[in-house]
Amino acid sequence: MKTYLTFIIVLVTNLIFAQNLQFSELLNYYKSEKHFNGVVLVATNGKIDFLSSVGIGNRQNGSVLNTKSKFKIASMTKVFTAVMIMKLVEENKLFLGDTIGEYLPNYQGEGKDKVTIHQLLTYSSGIQNILDSLGLIPYQVDKTLDDFIESYCSGQLLYPPGEKSEYGNTEYILLHKIIETVSKVSYDAYLKEAIVAPLGLEHTQMVNSKEINLGLLPSYTYEDSLSVFYNDAPYYPELYFGSGALYSTVEDLLKFDQALFTNTILNKESTEKLLTIHPELGYTAYGLWGSTGWGNFSEPFYYRTGAILGANANWIHTMEKGKTIIVLSNTNATNLYELSEKMYLTSIGKRVEIPATELENNAVAIDVEKIKGNWKIDLRPTPNSEPYLKDLYITEVSGNGFSGEFYGSQFSNALVNNDWGKLHFAFTTIDNSYTYYHSGYFSGNRIYGTSYSEGRKFISYWQGTKE
Repeated sequence: MKTYLTFIIVLVTNLIFAQNLQFSELLNYYKSEKHFNGVVLVATNGKIDFLSSVGIGNRQNGSVLNTKSKFKIASMTKVFTAVMIMKLVEENKLFLGDTIGEYLPNYQGEGKDKVTIHQLLTYSSGIQNILDSLGLIPYQVDKTLDDFIESYCSGQLLYPPGEKSEYGNTEYILLHKIIETVSKVSYDAYLKEAIVAPLGLEHTQMVNSKEINLGLLPSYTYEDSLSVFYNDAPYYPELYFGSGALYSTVEDLLKFDQALFTNTILNKESTEKLLTIHPELGYTAYGLWGSTGWGNFSEPFYYRTGAILGANANWIHTMEKGKTIIVLSNTNATNLYELSEKMYLTSIGKRVEIPATELENNAVAIDVEKIKGNWKIDLRPTPNSEPYLKDLYITEVSGNGFSGEFYGSQFSNALVNNDWGKLHFAFTTIDNSYTYYHSGYFSGNRIYGTSYSEGRKFISYWQGTKE
């Protein structure tokens, strides 16, 4: 009976932790094999299922980043700009069918009295996209917004407005100017009034390279052919204006995500307008793209990417299962959409095959007897915290079972299983009337685990090495 109960406990424990372990395994794989450096958040209907970080925040001093780190979010900024435009629509200060000239009478571009706000929001203005052809150059010489628009956003019309959608920054830089003109305050001030303050976003604002942006991570460009990281080429991030000048954190972005998709930041009518997908215009919505289902996504979803040199971001929100996946990185070394896609599959219970590394192959072949000994476990709450070391003693190993002591509590109900591509383990401990469930896997001389207590309402992720 005892063996049977132990089996049931281990089975339940593995079911509880299988998903979290898969998230962790994916993240570890992308760190070791794909050079991922950043933060990943997975949530269901706003409740965080997984939040973790890996990598270096500042390569000059070697500091590690953490889940509270601030990242430049590049073109993810466009969604904030679109929401601000819709707030002005709600206030009857702006109308989507009006042309640029209604709000910017001094605008010199050919589209002044032809291009509407709706067409700016959907990249269908037809205005010549000078910026993309010039690369980084426009962002390396400091200019005022008006001078920038005159130099780079006032070109001729290459096709009739509304005919097709061609992505670029031009339209959203013009929207930035329209927001300031209509609201009669700066973009940053209206951002705070319309979004940041109502949602309690504590770490979201515009980058200002002339000021000290406390906690904002530098970004790095990865040279694949040499496997080397370089400092990003110098530029003024604020010159991306409403198309890409914001920074934020994953948790702030989750708040924004939930406010948008629950009609909290905009009313229902405005939200539906913003989220309307236009197939004839490249499936663009306002600031986002949408899909009724594509690739590994078996449900409708919206997504928004962002990339300026090493500043990279990816955001996905699914409409049926309520999944939100946000990935921020301060390098361009990793395909964030691919990582997000695999995180989504894991979040809906799909097993994602992770190619085995040499260390992992060793872990599968390990003699179970070799796990016996003292493992030093680091239980620090975040990667940036001081090490918090405890001991896991494995004293007896018999068949697929083992016993020992963890965090001062004895256990004798542990089992291992090497049928799942790694040597997994599960056991329980009891301390002060609380039951703790522990699960994880061995990889060479390292151990990765998760601890859960229903009574104490917490989940802890940890790792360690064998002494």
